[in-house]
Amino acid sequence: MKLHAIIAFVILALTGAAQAQDRTDLAREKEIRNAATSLSALARDLREDGVDDPGDFERDVRTIFRTSRERVAPVEQAIARTQASLDLLGPAPKEGEPAEASAVADDRAALNEALSFLRGQRTRIRANMDEATSILGELSERRLRDLYRKIMRRGQTLLSSAPWKGAWSGASDLSGAFTRFFTKWSDSRSGKGGVLINLAALAAAFAASLFLFGPVRDWLRRVVTARIEAHEPTPARRVAVAGVKMLARLIPGVVGGFIIIETSRALGLLGAEGVPVARAVWIALVAYLIVDGFSVGLFAPSATAWRLAEVETAKARRASALLLAIVLIVGAKSVVTEIANAADIENTFNYVVRGVSAILVGGILFLLCERRLWTGEIVASSSPQEAGAEAGRDSVWPIVRFLGRALGIAIMAASFAGHVNLADFASSRLYFLAIILALAWFIRSALGETAAWADRRLRATRDGGESNDDAQVFRFWVGLGVDLALLLSIAPVVFVLAGVDPNAVRDFVFRAFVGFRVGGVVISLSDIFFAIATFVGILMLTRLFQGAMQRGPLAHARIDSGIKNSLTTLLGYFGLVLAAVFGLGVLGLDLSNLALIAGALSVGIGFGLQSIVNNFVSGLILLFERPIKAGDWIVTTSGEGIVKKISVRSTEIETFDRAAIIIPNSELIAATVTNWTHKSALGRIRVNVGVAYNSDPELVRDILTKIAMDHPLIVRYPEPFVVWNDFGASSLDFELRAYLSDIGKGLQVRTDIRFEIFKAFKENGIEIPFPQQDVYIRSAPEGFGATPDRRANADPAGADQAKASADQVKAGPISEN
Repeated sequence: MKLHAIIAFVILALTGAAQAQDRTDLAREKEIRNAATSLSALARDLREDGVDDPGDFERDVRTIFRTSRERVAPVEQAIARTQASLDLLGPAPKEGEPAEASAVADDRAALNEALSFLRGQRTRIRANMDEATSILGELSERRLRDLYRKIMRRGQTLLSSAPWKGAWSGASDLSGAFTRFFTKWSDSRSGKGGVLINLAALAAAFAASLFLFGPVRDWLRRVVTARIEAHEPTPARRVAVAGVKMLARLIPGVVGGFIIIETSRALGLLGAEGVPVARAVWIALVAYLIVDGFSVGLFAPSATAWRLAEVETAKARRASALLLAIVLIVGAKSVVTEIANAADIENTFNYVVRGVSAILVGGILFLLCERRLWTGEIVASSSPQEAGAEAGRDSVWPIVRFLGRALGIAIMAASFAGHVNLADFASSRLYFLAIILALAWFIRSALGETAAWADRRLRATRDGGESNDDAQVFRFWVGLGVDLALLLSIAPVVFVLAGVDPNAVRDFVFRAFVGFRVGGVVISLSDIFFAIATFVGILMLTRLFQGAMQRGPLAHARIDSGIKNSLTTLLGYFGLVLAAVFGLGVLGLDLSNLALIAGALSVGIGFGLQSIVNNFVSGLILLFERPIKAGDWIVTTSGEGIVKKISVRSTEIETFDRAAIIIPNSELIAATVTNWTHKSALGRIRVNVGVAYNSDPELVRDILTKIAMDHPLIVRYPEPFVVWNDFGASSLDFELRAYLSDIGKGLQVRTDIRFEIFKAFKENGIEIPFPQQDVYIRSAPEGFGATPDRRANADPAGADQAKASADQVKAGPISEN
């Protein structure tokens, strides 16, 4: 009865919740339909009638998109609640099973209907979001098309007098507008302290801004730059000094510009129409300071040792001046055009200003890319790697300089031909792109050198360090990661510079990171990055935990080194599995689907993967049963040596010649393996020796036993003993047998014992026999046996040789060792 009461209570609760939910779902359904209707009307206006106000149109579409996105979460929650309620009822009875109660069947049908309804709402909401995204994309495409159509439109050529007359008239109007603005401002400040006091306040703001440069620069020079410049100028230190010099200019400029703008706003100099002018002035100032810091760091005209670019001093000063000239021209153009727009000056004035600015920028760019500015005295390379790097740079920079000169000529030609919009667009975009690339270059250099410095410090703390190849591989991957991060960061800015609507770029980046759907699959770069970060983070934590265990509990525990290695390896496997599980969980993959993957892999294992799985399982057996472990001295059919590492697929053995043998784990399980140090390092050595037949065997035994007992590496139990093996052909054969606490030192001990045996036998007059052989000459050359006097008469030149040969024959047998 209690069970029936619980089921009835659940059904009543679900029924009441469903009735309350129905009202919310119906209201949401109406909102979804209204959004779809509004999107259809907006799309029709865009594609048929056109858009009068693109700003208001975009605002309406984005409002619908935002409200639709806000509806997704409640619908997902309602689906989850409904699915949970359906799960409480349990599975529906199958065919042939007893039917469930009618009330339960009705509730099941109602929940299924509600679940279907909610899923339909979710689909329609996503359809509205896709439609809004499509409309915004089409609007951005039309804006970009209109922008490039305007850029490519040809105007009056600057070689004619008409635009210059209009510009002169506009300049006169601008002068009058300045006079009227100052008069109006003076009248407005007459009762607020007077004009002079307000001008004094503005001058004080300028003075305070300029005053910031000195203290900040001196403080950074004293705290950072002077300490770095006291050392040898390495690449990392050059980049650090260049970055500090840029900050020494940038920080006071930003703070001082803020002071001036706020002071001007407080004095009434900045109204609504003056904000764009102030923004243009501030941007021009910041750009100048960035490029000034960049040029000082790159060329270092006054400090050749800290120069990043290898150019002569005079050429460095000229290149720095040309760069700053471009910044000043573009900044002045932006400020003047904003002032003209605020004063409603004729467009011809801005047209001429932009054309002249483009011509000057193109000319300076041409001068900046001249070959003689960048070529000078040749610096000898200190290594083949540097020579190769210089050769690579020499092959790239000529192309860059050629493209720069060609672009400068094209900008000037376009301006004179009447394509002022195109020339101004190209020069201004090139200007901003150069600033962005300069900042990216500084950041890249700083991060790369910081990573290299950290790598050197870490390698210096390790025992034995690492090879240069490892350091180069580390720096390559770190550099690649930094380059990819900077590329992803710069790409949106480049699209904006190319004319793409910033809102469209922002939407694209947002969809790319938050998630975009391909068919029925949602791909989210943020989830992918987070999953990779989770996987790598757990692996790093596992490595840190392994290191802590090796330095802490395992280092102070009385455990065999092989057991320690096995435990560390198992921790690594556990961390790898844990990282994979968490990484897949972050991606939102259902781990139950891995059963299907395992089933597919079982088929592959049956064909081509059984060797890999066999070695993997064999590796696990080696780690658990430990027939061999790291540090063991083993002998296999593949070779003999010390086990260095047992990995997933194979085991690494280092021979006594320092060669590495990679043996599949399955071979160590299936084949016979001799392990000298399986249970312990205790092992026996044998030293064979023969003595002459006239020697005293008991004395020989005593000498050999004493030598073994006196050696510090030979254990006392089991005691060393001497075996009389046999009566040899020319000697009495003995064998010394002794046990060592560490069989790995057997070669050293055998060598020491042989030295002592030779010394002791020599002191006690015991002879170590060696075989003697007689050499019989059956035939000899003619005259070989004649006396030296007779051979001297026949061949005086060979007399000495013949005499020596005769003495050797008379000497009889020749002994051979």
